[in-house]
Amino acid sequence: MKIVVFGPDGAGKSSVIRGLLGKLAREGCVVKIRHLKPFLFIPQRGEPGAIVIDPHGRPPRSAVFSLAKIFVWLLEEWCVTCFQDRNDTLLIYDRYYHDLLIDPKRYRYGGPLWAAKMVGKMIPQPKLWVLLDAPAQVLQARKQEVPLEETTRQRQAYLSFVRDQRCYVIIDASQSLNKVIADTEHAIINFVWKVA
Repeated sequence: MKIVVFGPDGAGKSSVIRGLLGKLAREGCVVKIRHLKPFLFIPQRGEPGAIVIDPHGRPPRSAVFSLAKIFVWLLEEWCVTCFQDRNDTLLIYDRYYHDLLIDPKRYRYGGPLWAAKMVGKMIPQPKLWVLLDAPAQVLQARKQEVPLEETTRQRQAYLSFVRDQRCYVIIDASQSLNKVIADTEHAIINFVWKVA
């Protein structure tokens, strides 16, 4: 069962996911973590969850490379869905393809946005979207990788996106880390019981 944990920089995605591992295992869940970057067909460089210092600092890639990458991404996600996404396993994603639609600069996407949106409609959808949300000032106090205006824009874009999804939960990420982890665990467990 594919579950996506996403949100702007500073929301605490990686910390929350790390905190969830043991808790969900104690609830009897089999959990696997996947990071956003495709890796079956594109070799990884560096650590999968490495911190990006300047996400908007590098220029976009060419349109041809960008389009090739998102179509490879599409192929990979269908491979994962067909061969790894089983109902007895929680496949928790740290970000997902749709982050590219919200912040194409971070992913150095240089192709047309309509093509990225089209691929986004063909990408297998997760069973549950978990948005870690906090006021822009809170997010900026934790990470200043982009200006406040960009953090504010991204926060609104994430909220707009997730509210259009079928199954989602919004977690208040301005709380203490332990509370955010507990709220996220509760939301996931409730969802798993509901669909079981």
